[in-house]
Amino acid sequence: MNGRRRVSQSLFCFCHAFALAVALMVAGSAGGGRGAVIDAPPQCPDDGCAGIRCPVRDRDVCPLGLVPDACACCPHGLCGLGETAACNAADRPCADNLECVKTKDINGGVRYRCACKETDPVCGTDNRTYSNACQLNEAASELGNNETQLLWMQYKGPCQSAPDIRSAPKNLAGSIGHTVVFDCEVKGFPVPSISWRFTNTDGITKWLPGDDSLIAIQTRGGPDRFTVTSWVQIMEFKPAVHTGNYTCLGTNSVDVTTASAVLDVRKMV
Repeated sequence: MNGRRRVSQSLFCFCHAFALAVALMVAGSAGGGRGAVIDAPPQCPDDGCAGIRCPVRDRDVCPLGLVPDACACCPHGLCGLGETAACNAADRPCADNLECVKTKDINGGVRYRCACKETDPVCGTDNRTYSNACQLNEAASELGNNETQLLWMQYKGPCQSAPDIRSAPKNLAGSIGHTVVFDCEVKGFPVPSISWRFTNTDGITKWLPGDDSLIAIQTRGGPDRFTVTSWVQIMEFKPAVHTGNYTCLGTNSVDVTTASAVLDVRKMV
């Protein structure tokens, strides 16, 4: 009976230890690629506050504002640091809406840097898209107190923009019976849609792919954010049917943007 009890107790201890180890592993990986937020207590100076320079209460001195001093050396607080600045829990605090996270440099060493708590893009009143609210705040702080250049967030998400053709289709010379491919890459917000139009040598225009079994169109998102890429593939080039002008149209609620290329017959040398 005692032997069974000892076995049961051993199994309980093993299971408890295993569960605790798993919990610690999960907690340790919770930071993901962003890095863990610094949680160590501040290492305040041993000499009291003699080595700390306190800023005056002036936004020109602290463009990103004052934040509480964890070591209580500066009654008004310390200057908050911006994105990517080296930080710690004592005399190098991050500004509002940022946090001090652990990262690794190219040599694998540990570094602590300020990172924005918000990662989504925002649209400023200057109609520029900022990667996050912290970058907009830094841009606004650089303008100072100039009331004619006040900058703030219009709304969350990118600024609406007309489609911008980042990679336009190029003129091609096709070989009879061979495959020909046009591509087109468009960026904008809202994310554009892409359509293709073909005008033959007689001036007749139609939307692709139409009923031509030799033409296929493929579209996918990317390669960048808010970008779409599309291809027109002519699987067997027939000059009498496929020679002409191919137009890529990028469309969203803001506007329509086009770019064209010509397909001709490759001349035999």
